[in-house]
Amino acid sequence: MGAAPVGVASGVRVRLLVGLMALCALPAAAAPFRFVTLEYPPYEYEENGQVKGLAVEIIRETFRQMGKEVTIEVFPWARSIEMFQDGEADGIFTFFRSPDREAYTRFSREVLVTQPITLWVPRNSKVEAAVPLARLASYTFGVIHKTSYGELFDGLARRSVLRTDENYTIEGCINNLLLGRFDIWVNNHYGAVYSLRKAGRLDDVRELLPPIQELPAYVGFSRKRHLDRLRDEFDRNLVQFRKTERYQKLLGSYMDVLK
Repeated sequence: MGAAPVGVASGVRVRLLVGLMALCALPAAAAPFRFVTLEYPPYEYEENGQVKGLAVEIIRETFRQMGKEVTIEVFPWARSIEMFQDGEADGIFTFFRSPDREAYTRFSREVLVTQPITLWVPRNSKVEAAVPLARLASYTFGVIHKTSYGELFDGLARRSVLRTDENYTIEGCINNLLLGRFDIWVNNHYGAVYSLRKAGRLDDVRELLPPIQELPAYVGFSRKRHLDRLRDEFDRNLVQFRKTERYQKLLGSYMDVLK
């Protein structure tokens, strides 16, 4: 076949150029927001390669209502906090407020979940009461590395009024409690019940009541990534989600498991 006339060829090139320019002008698809968390059932945990949990589902549903995508990854807690501080992650949960965290976190104004912090001992332990906490200073408390248990407990531990034994997993805490490597395990009530039941050790321990503190846990948004507007949008949508039947069913499904 012969070559196309010069005018035709030039017209084709112009149309191709205009088409390419139009494609380049299209806005790129927004990348999902990256959130990190820890293994902390029933609020957030990984099972068969899937991230699940009450807090996970609340966040996913809230972002769905916002028309935005979010990815959620589980890491050891110290690693998640480090990623969040460095700006590698946009958000983190479930996050307790503390003065040092305020420096690098924009906390959601809305509470994500409330966690009753309780103490657990082996069933044959002589410890009977959880409060006042300072009276338990002769005992050693099992905690997870880099985890806050509220200002009451954290303050006493920081001032060395209470001794702590650091572990990296809930399973490690349960095993070491029952092996006698420390005396009292600190954890949120629902997470402890879930994990003890899963391990088949719920009958081997006792919970000391009342809870030492009822702690509101929040979603943290990165100051480094300037996400104030996202935080505000999240808060508004979380308020709306809580008014739905879907939220009540979700909450009920998790509470039923932990009765």
